[in-house]
Amino acid sequence: MTAIILVNWNGADDTIACLKSLQAAEGDFFVVVADNASNDDSLERISAFIKENGEEERFLLLPLDDNYGFAVGNNKALAYAAGFSPGSYMLLNNDTEVEPDFLEQICSFSCSHPEYRVIMPRINYFSDKKVIWECGGDIKYGKRSVRYANADDEVLDGVEYFPISSVSGCAMFFYPELLENGCIFTDRYFFGEEDFEFSMRMKAKGVYMACVPSSRIYHKVGSSRNKMKAIANVGKYYMYYMNRLITLRLHFSPVRFRLTKLLYMPNCFRYFYSVNRSLKKSWRLMCRLYREVDTKYGINRDDFRALMIDNDYFDKQ
Repeated sequence: MTAIILVNWNGADDTIACLKSLQAAEGDFFVVVADNASNDDSLERISAFIKENGEEERFLLLPLDDNYGFAVGNNKALAYAAGFSPGSYMLLNNDTEVEPDFLEQICSFSCSHPEYRVIMPRINYFSDKKVIWECGGDIKYGKRSVRYANADDEVLDGVEYFPISSVSGCAMFFYPELLENGCIFTDRYFFGEEDFEFSMRMKAKGVYMACVPSSRIYHKVGSSRNKMKAIANVGKYYMYYMNRLITLRLHFSPVRFRLTKLLYMPNCFRYFYSVNRSLKKSWRLMCRLYREVDTKYGINRDDFRALMIDNDYFDKQ
């Protein structure tokens, strides 16, 4: 049996739509919906949907006592699901919808290729189901490349699978032996880059990962991010590069990390400038990031709020 994990925060519409698509899904599975202390009526609406559809035994609602972010929210749901001793897990963004055979395609592939311990489906755009959003990718020299992004869906016709070294936390099937102290993601990051860090760990351990294109889901790209105020600001890029570089620092040798950090700086500057259009400010931000990434060990909830909502992170010393 597979435990499918969804994390909800103020996203009842998306979560209920995902659950409706899972009602039609084939295979042996149950669903845990972890609600990250939503401050709207999400908990009540999701609970009502589950009861009205008689899914109390298959769709389990786990109210959390705080907003723990994406990574820890998933970890807490996994810990709860582990009590039912599932044979495998599937992380699924709440803003996705699935094809009925998506899980069966993955399980069938896994039975015939047991060496692959992490598997992801083809993820297409929900808004245009004939266009691929991503299918995982590769990590080389500290950078992640994405396979088939924005390609026509038919490009993967007849492709059974392909190996990857980078997976998306949007949709990720894996086996229990990959859990570390009951967790799959690091708790260093409140939001973002947890799947990159996971991919780096799996690559270091030699864990085989693959994409199975016959398994399809559809992603409403950006639904969760659109709930945040001030999303199109410099804080978004600063947080992204901070998370990425901290992960690389913790996985690379000091010499390799210093070189990689230098190679990242032009991109950091370019993105900062694209938002504020100030060469001076962009330079200062890049220099601050260059220094700060050597001392921080993650972006916690307070940092996230200061970067993404309150916009006062750079006022702090």
